[in-house]
Amino acid sequence: MRAEWRDSLEHVYPDSVVGERPRRSVKLDVARGGTAAVHVLATDLQAGGTLRVSVRQSGRAVRSAHWFRLIDVPVEVNTGPVGFVERDDERNEYVTRRAPFHVYDAMATAGSRIKVAAETMAMRLHLPVAEDARAGRRQYEVVVAQGREEVGLTMQVDVHRVKLPAVGRSSWPYTNWFSYELIAQRHGLKMWSEGYWQMLGRYAKLMAHGRQNTFWVPLGTIFRPTARGAVLDEQRLRRIVKVFSAAGMHIIEGGHWATRTGGQWLSKTFDLTIGRPPEAPAGRTAIASSREAALEMAFAADQLMTVIEKQRWQDRWLQHVADEPIDINATDYRLVAGLVRRFMPGIPILDATMEQALVGSVDCWCPQAQWYQKQRKHFEQMKQLGDRVWFYTCCFPGGPWLNRLLDMELVRPALFGWAAALYGLDGFLHWDLNHYRPEQNPFEQSAVDHGGVNRLPAGDTHIVYPGDDGPWSSLRLEAQREGIEDYELLRMLAQRSGHGLSACGGPSRGTQRGRPHAAATITRSVIRGFDRYTKDVAVLRGARRRVLAALCVS
Repeated sequence: MRAEWRDSLEHVYPDSVVGERPRRSVKLDVARGGTAAVHVLATDLQAGGTLRVSVRQSGRAVRSAHWFRLIDVPVEVNTGPVGFVERDDERNEYVTRRAPFHVYDAMATAGSRIKVAAETMAMRLHLPVAEDARAGRRQYEVVVAQGREEVGLTMQVDVHRVKLPAVGRSSWPYTNWFSYELIAQRHGLKMWSEGYWQMLGRYAKLMAHGRQNTFWVPLGTIFRPTARGAVLDEQRLRRIVKVFSAAGMHIIEGGHWATRTGGQWLSKTFDLTIGRPPEAPAGRTAIASSREAALEMAFAADQLMTVIEKQRWQDRWLQHVADEPIDINATDYRLVAGLVRRFMPGIPILDATMEQALVGSVDCWCPQAQWYQKQRKHFEQMKQLGDRVWFYTCCFPGGPWLNRLLDMELVRPALFGWAAALYGLDGFLHWDLNHYRPEQNPFEQSAVDHGGVNRLPAGDTHIVYPGDDGPWSSLRLEAQREGIEDYELLRMLAQRSGHGLSACGGPSRGTQRGRPHAAATITRSVIRGFDRYTKDVAVLRGARRRVLAALCVS
């Protein structure tokens, strides 16, 4: 048996090998409230046996250590150079490997005894650091053993006295859309049963662990159609908010009021997503900007606003109108957005869009990463007008751009937080916490059809996995978590340097005593754009160490 450490931001594959000079020691830098994370690669194992793992400090077992068995998943086809997946006449030069291949991503919870399923295994170790932990250096001894063979590894963790801010009201806004229905289906639970609510709480805790502080509530989840219109289930809404608030999440993201007519991308109009059932005697006009639909929206929104005001959620609620409006339906979007403003006064509107014609219709813009960079002048103007600017990724962008797909380096999702610090961006959105297709087993299929010739690239549909005991995290989710932690540290450093922050949370452009402040200098040593950044994990680790050191002396 052979074993060695691997950095948590370096991909490991089923065909990875332990080096000629195995890495037996590792050094990590962690803030209080953070997590020391590292991988163990073990080879030449006896399949069918048991692997024993242990962590000790000064001869005593470390009970807070958490082990995970990494599970490899397929990458059937590479991400395209622009988006979706490669076509016959395309080749993306910026992927980690040529497909097809397998890569470790899913994190199955494990104890100190792990069943050996193959000759090569990869594991992940988490050592959480308490918020009130004493700063200083800690030494750990880790043993990996099978039968009479064992390998000893050492870990040095430098705990810095700075404390990460808790996930919640003041942390950086971040949302992954998720399917309430698929949580029930993939875990064999009845919707809204007590068992379901408990499982929903486990998902909420995992999201908060990933530093997600925003949770969405699709309107169809809390409204039921009746002959007189959509009726709000207030009890369900309040319990949803209670579950996610208990996990530490704060921002409530109201689902879309409208969707493209007929589901067609180039539709000029939007349909109302809720209302009377088709069999209702009065029927209804689907076009969301019509008089009939407007009346139904007014009826539903009045119920929703009554609860929002009663629960004092006004400062927590963001509201969607329709997803990804473009030039061809911008006029109809503006009409529907006007209705939302009329019926939900004072509630900010957030939508994924790059359409410049929507000035005045959205309060929080959310462009794709590459379009933000290409149209940065426009979005900076919007910030000067008081708007906020998030960013999002999905099946786009491909090529060299930052995204969190399975054939991209783990450094890329880790750099989301650094990009936010670079540009002063106010949050991040992704649609894919657990949006598996009906026929998709995420452990066996990663790329799925998306209509016509399009396919969603590997990993776009999900960033968690339906485990036996609840949701399982992924290496991509954990990498993004690390980067968001870095953002929070950079924000703290900017504040302590006396510069404050921009309206959207990024460091200001000021100088102190004629020098650029430390946060901006360190950030630019790592990233200069969504398509210009380091891929060297050592450079990123060094930058984090410099941030922590600067915070400890500032």
